Amino acid sequence: MRQWLWSAALMPALLMGCAQTQQAADTTVAAAKAQVNPTLSTTDAGFMTTATRGGIAEVQMGRLAQQRGSSPAVRRLGERMVADHTQINQEMLALAQQKQITPPDSMGAHHQAMYDRLAGLRGRAFDRAFAQAMVADHQEDVTAFQTEARDGTDPDVKAFAQRHLPVLQEHLQAAQRLEGTRTSARGATHSHR
Repeated sequence: MRQWLWSAALMPALLMGCAQTQQAADTTVAAAKAQVNPTLSTTDAGFMTTATRGGIAEVQMGRLAQQRGSSPAVRRLGERMVADHTQINQEMLALAQQKQITPPDSMGAHHQAMYDRLAGLRGRAFDRAFAQAMVADHQEDVTAFQTEARDGTDPDVKAFAQRHLPVLQEHLQAAQRLEGTRTSARGATHSHR
């Protein structure tokens, strides 16, 4: 039990470190991409890179939820994420091609660590961890898309963020409901003891 608690306490710190390292690398790559296409700012190119990595990860984690989720609600959210993010990813690829940049083809270290952690779980433990991971991940996504929709300089990239922000907000709300259902169910269980 102590080892599990230690692991649970250490995981956010490790993921934060991975996220910061990935973000620094992506910023460097975005700057290089912005130089190739002078009409694309480093911020816009960075958003495209981050959004692409997130989209790839969410398709993979959605598939994992379809396979490993014990709750129908978890499996449904996984299915929705696969469908929605596959479409968003295809639009992002077309936008990247239009802007003459090469998007990443992998989810990156931060998302890979999250995926690996989820892949090691089954049943209710998977459902709990998946709900928590999707809330945290979609909070980051919503913030990134809101920032780009508000502050982006490239009209096409800005419009992409504006167009897809509502879908990400819906995913966040669905993940929060999953997390809330879990909390409510746990609270109800404790009250009967």
